Amino acid sequence: MPLLELKEAGKHYVPARFNVAVERHRFILVSGANGQGKTTLIRLLLGYVRPDHGSRTGHGVKIGYLPEQIMLPRFINVQTYIETLARLKKTTVDETLIHAFEIPLFKSIHALSKGNQQKLALVSTFMGGPDLVILDEPLSGLDVKSRHVVKRVLAEKKAAGLALVVATHQPKFFLSLADEHLVL
Repeated sequence: MPLLELKEAGKHYVPARFNVAVERHRFILVSGANGQGKTTLIRLLLGYVRPDHGSRTGHGVKIGYLPEQIMLPRFINVQTYIETLARLKKTTVDETLIHAFEIPLFKSIHALSKGNQQKLALVSTFMGGPDLVILDEPLSGLDVKSRHVVKRVLAEKKAAGLALVVATHQPKFFLSLADEHLVL
């Protein structure tokens, strides 16, 4: 049984209708040109908007979401931010992930490079034990080494049972992980 499902779901301003079944251990890759519905699909999956057509089913699913444009609190120490987020999400800090991404814990977030801010946002997205993680352009600002760390982490999370939806303009990078590729 899917964690979340869209059946002929759509909005009046997008010509596409979406049929997507999100299941554990599955990686759904979403790609396509701008204006084709990637953001609308993500918003439907998140439940931010209701479909004008079709249906969305799936309640009580814990979703971790990384938007295309991240917004982190700027004037807080990285360590303090992560510990505070862990308390809010009633979880522990995943030290393994922090070390894999080589995030400098004692810097202020505003002093981090775009790549390190992206990696911090990725770590934040996985916190709290989500059932599903939706990533919109997760490679933004990352160097080659960090991109491969992201790919390895996603493969590990998928193997552990996490459902993943990744929207990207670089689908070739993720094709080896994808169980389904939606080209919009």
